Amino acid sequence: MYKVIIVDDEKLIIEGLKNIIDWEELNIEIVDTAENGKEALKIFEEKMPDIVISDINMPLVNGIDLLTEIKKIDDSVRCVILSGYEDFNYARAAISIGVEDYILKPIDEEELIETLKKIVKSLDKEKETETINIKKESLLKGLLNGINHKLEIIELKNILKIDLEDSVFVTSILLIEDAFTTLYFKNINKTEVLYDDYGNTIFINSFKKGISFEEIKLFYNDILKDIIKNYGKNVLISIGDVVDNISCLDRSFKTSNIVKKNVLVSGFNKCLTREDIKKDIDVSFENEINEINRLIVNNEKDLVNSYLSDMLDSGILTPRNIYEFAIKVLILYDTLKVQHKVNSDNIDGVLGNSIIKVLNFTKIADIKNYLISKIDYLMENIEDENIKLSPIVRRTVKCINENYYKDLSLKALATEYNVNTSYLGQVFTKELGVQFSEYLNKVRNSVAKDLILNTNKKISDISKEVGYLDTSYFYRKFKKYYGVTPATLRELQNY
Repeated sequence: MYKVIIVDDEKLIIEGLKNIIDWEELNIEIVDTAENGKEALKIFEEKMPDIVISDINMPLVNGIDLLTEIKKIDDSVRCVILSGYEDFNYARAAISIGVEDYILKPIDEEELIETLKKIVKSLDKEKETETINIKKESLLKGLLNGINHKLEIIELKNILKIDLEDSVFVTSILLIEDAFTTLYFKNINKTEVLYDDYGNTIFINSFKKGISFEEIKLFYNDILKDIIKNYGKNVLISIGDVVDNISCLDRSFKTSNIVKKNVLVSGFNKCLTREDIKKDIDVSFENEINEINRLIVNNEKDLVNSYLSDMLDSGILTPRNIYEFAIKVLILYDTLKVQHKVNSDNIDGVLGNSIIKVLNFTKIADIKNYLISKIDYLMENIEDENIKLSPIVRRTVKCINENYYKDLSLKALATEYNVNTSYLGQVFTKELGVQFSEYLNKVRNSVAKDLILNTNKKISDISKEVGYLDTSYFYRKFKKYYGVTPATLRELQNY
């Protein structure tokens, strides 16, 4: 049912409307009423109805002002004005804010019912269109990720903007310099437009078979020029491979994602293709990460910052190499943070969020500044490793670090050490700042993280190897610490 609120300073009008109309038959439910505009605005924000029926002349906030504010909150809401004044200025104001109807008092019941029927019909059509668009978007995104087959999209053939027959297909990504800025497009020839979670626009295009790649590039160059001219934004379009079957769209999308990374060295306001990709250098960065580790442990802040800058500004690394190096630095940061009992920073906190943020940077300078800020925070907050722990806590920590994969419990260790369980728990928490179970989980997940990133072992096997027999429980714990699932973290490393 669609929701409506009725606003009128005359209680008799409200009661009359509630009783003279069969709201259920219209598929409408009265969710609340109000006697002035101020009260109505508060109710609207709480209930978010689909329809508002309001008197025009009320105390505190009049009907025109009320509906103007409501339209600012939700432009799709349908509004009906009731008025005892046949005044052109009122009617003109109502039209300007997009009301559905302007009905004079005394209210003509049939006129109001007809208006409501039209509104319901419009809402039904809108809902149907929205449902179809959601299904279409889901299927298209499935194609981009290699999930859906061509046959699954045939049923939507009539509403697709791309041609499925006698066509070739290309996926491209529009990257905007200002992160999380989305440009909306309605009419680009033979184009479906999707949006991802990071402010990027994805174009899916169909072209007649036989078209040259140069003609395809000209098509995207025209889009690029229009965007620069009309929006004044710095943008880049990464063009994927041409595929001759809609089912192979994921190949084109994968290429456009690879090409997109080249923005780090190419800059914006260009259309890039596979031909523009600089060949990656085969490097593991093992020595470089070891050196950064040494500098951090030795508290040589200026040297580590210079080292990071020199690496990223060398001009030798390809975009993919740069992202890989940055991810390895973040993994080192996370490992040292756990080792030295440093609390998570407020710069995106968990590892998964940090990696995603870096992968969405489009400038080397932004990556460099971000990594330096993380390392600076780490070095400022590393605790003195010579901090004195009581013998029993030191023994407990050693036991966890060496036997994390076993079924450890505070009670069992307390029995082994011949101390009270409550006492051991209290002193452990006091000296380390976390409870026994939390410390055990952190150690297990830290080991799991290293196995996920540095081996090809199955996630389920890793779960058991670090002491979690229930894989689903392991997934929940891992996501709590790192912000992403184990499988996603592995995928991010291979971005």
